[in-house]
Amino acid sequence: MGVRRILFVGLAAAITVAEGQLKINVYEGPTECDEADKVKVGDRLGMHYTGKIDVSSQTGEAGTQFASSRDGDVLEVTVGYGDLIEGWDAGLIGLCRGARAILVIPPEMGYGSNGAGNVIPGGATLQFDVEVVSASAPPSPPNIFGDLDRDGDGMLTPEEILAHFRQEGPNAEMPPELMEKDDTNKDGVVSREEFGGPRMPWAMCMEMLYRHSELNALGLAVRWLCHRDQSLLAVEPAGK
Repeated sequence: MGVRRILFVGLAAAITVAEGQLKINVYEGPTECDEADKVKVGDRLGMHYTGKIDVSSQTGEAGTQFASSRDGDVLEVTVGYGDLIEGWDAGLIGLCRGARAILVIPPEMGYGSNGAGNVIPGGATLQFDVEVVSASAPPSPPNIFGDLDRDGDGMLTPEEILAHFRQEGPNAEMPPELMEKDDTNKDGVVSREEFGGPRMPWAMCMEMLYRHSELNALGLAVRWLCHRDQSLLAVEPAGK
């Protein structure tokens, strides 16, 4: 099993936190920093790490190293979207850029009773020595309304909306219920106000946008739903 792959949830069933406690000990580098330098959900991290079986583990041989990036390239991961084991997603968020920390991860936040391949036994408590080498925020979402409103009249016609979904292919169609839902005053166009705010919580949108970035029907529908707040920010007065 490759060094990088053991960290990812795809190798084990999703684990629900039950008992046990994640422990985080920042032993080197900054413990306090500006918000801009703190790891946040959606950040793209460059990291080094070493993984061992923790001394408190009920299974496996304590101190056994099962993975490390120290003899290779920096590991690049996106944090907070469930691609990593739960202990990493929870333990990395809030760390400062440049921090080195020990994460002690109970099995409920790691690989549970299944373990991971032949290197991590079921029920193992894990210890990761992690270093946040770099952290970059995800790019701001585009202003879909502004991009589609080619004539700048503050209204999207069905033809203008169709252009968004035609990115999938020349014969693609927009969802049949879209105009019914978004054209609330039934005048045949969607105004900037009707386009409105997001239809789902922004944290959920960030995860959906990350998971469905392709230019297919689902990915384009997610963008249509989630990029709404950018259209409003483009016209609202500062401080509103």
